[in-house]
Amino acid sequence: MALTAHTETMPEAAIVLRPGDRKGRLLRLIPPSSDQPALRAWALSVASAAEQRIAELEERVAQLQDLAMTDELTGALNRRGFLAQLMRANDAARRGGPRGVLVLCDLDGFKALNDRLGHGFGDHVLQQVGRTLLRAVRKMDAIARLGGDEFAVLLIGADATSARRRIDAFSRAIAAIVPGGLSASFGLAVFDGSETETAVLHRADMAMYENKRRLRAAV
Repeated sequence: MALTAHTETMPEAAIVLRPGDRKGRLLRLIPPSSDQPALRAWALSVASAAEQRIAELEERVAQLQDLAMTDELTGALNRRGFLAQLMRANDAARRGGPRGVLVLCDLDGFKALNDRLGHGFGDHVLQQVGRTLLRAVRKMDAIARLGGDEFAVLLIGADATSARRRIDAFSRAIAAIVPGGLSASFGLAVFDGSETETAVLHRADMAMYENKRRLRAAV
C-alpha cells in the first residue's frame, strides 16, 4: 500500500519505510504536530487508504475461495465445494427446511471415447456436460464435477418422483452432446437431515452403480 503526502494538507506528514524494502511495508507515520485541519485530513487519508486496501484484500480472498471450490475445467463446483453445499442443505433439512435429492451421474463409455478421439475432445465433452447440467437446474440447486467423468446434482426441495423426471431430462441432454457415443448412469438419494452427508452420498453411489450394472447386463 502506498500513501502519497500532499504538501498543501499534510506539510509535516511523512512515511518512513524500511530501507531497501521493495514491498513498501509501513514502519512509521509522522502526522502533523500542530496544524489540526491538516491532522484531520491526514487521518482521513490514512483511513481511506486502509479501507480501500482492506476491501481489495477481502475481494482477493473471496476470489481465492471461489477458485478453491470450483472445478477449473467445467466451471461447476468441485468435490470440496459440493460437499460444503450438501452439508448446508442437509443441516437446513434437519432444522425443518426443505428436503432434497442428491443425484450422482457417471458417463458411460467416456473412457473409450476419450481414448479414441483424444483428451482434448474428452475435455470438451466434460465441459459440455457441465454446461448442460448447469443450464438445466435452478439457482438454488448445485452442480459439481466430483472427479473424472462423475458429476453430482443437488436438487433442493425435490422428491424422488420429480428428481426422476429431471434425470430423464438430464439423460436426453447428455446423449445429445455426442449422439450415439455418450450416455450416463444415474443414482439418487433423498435426504431429510436424518443421516450424515457421507451416508447420503453412499446411497446415491450404490444406486448409480446398480443402474450401471443393469445397463451393462442389458447390453
